[in-house]
Amino acid sequence: MAKSGRPSDRLNPKTVNQFDRGGQSVFGNLYNNGAIPCKLSHGSVTHRLTWSQAPESLSYDPLILHLAEGLKEKQHPYTFIAREGFIELCDLAGSGDKVLPLLTRIIPPVKMAMMSSDKAVVEGTFKAVSALSNCVRAHLNPHLKTLLSPFPKWLNNANTKDLVTSVLHLLEENGGKEAFTQIKKKIPTYISIH
Repeated sequence: MAKSGRPSDRLNPKTVNQFDRGGQSVFGNLYNNGAIPCKLSHGSVTHRLTWSQAPESLSYDPLILHLAEGLKEKQHPYTFIAREGFIELCDLAGSGDKVLPLLTRIIPPVKMAMMSSDKAVVEGTFKAVSALSNCVRAHLNPHLKTLLSPFPKWLNNANTKDLVTSVLHLLEENGGKEAFTQIKKKIPTYISIH
């Protein structure tokens, strides 16, 4: 590959190595190396994931952890694969039993993704938090103190306020009074759904 001395050299196809994966994210490398057993299926209107084997038969350790790490991705197709993969695994019947032992390891990357400055990353992560809450229900309560710290920033943003409010309501619905107490400590202006 020729060295690029001028900015326009980067645009010249003869000097760009299209197979160079340098600088790619950890999640991108995992996906490209086959550690994430699904692929993106492009539809005419919407995209979906096609799993290489039945998702019910997959081991969640380390798969769901990789997907949680991938929630902070900003590059297509990794954003879609991480978010949809995480949500689909959480939505499967009986997934709570597989997710519970990994919950303490799932929370930190989810929190990091919510701390992103990228609105699309944050919105996707809030959807993932909703799926996680539906999956483990009140078992998420001990982790709410950690998980809720980025919420106030996005609750004060007019573009994300409705989404954040709906996630808070879901956390309270799934976690009960204990969840409400945790939410109220972090967000004093929060109003209960009851």
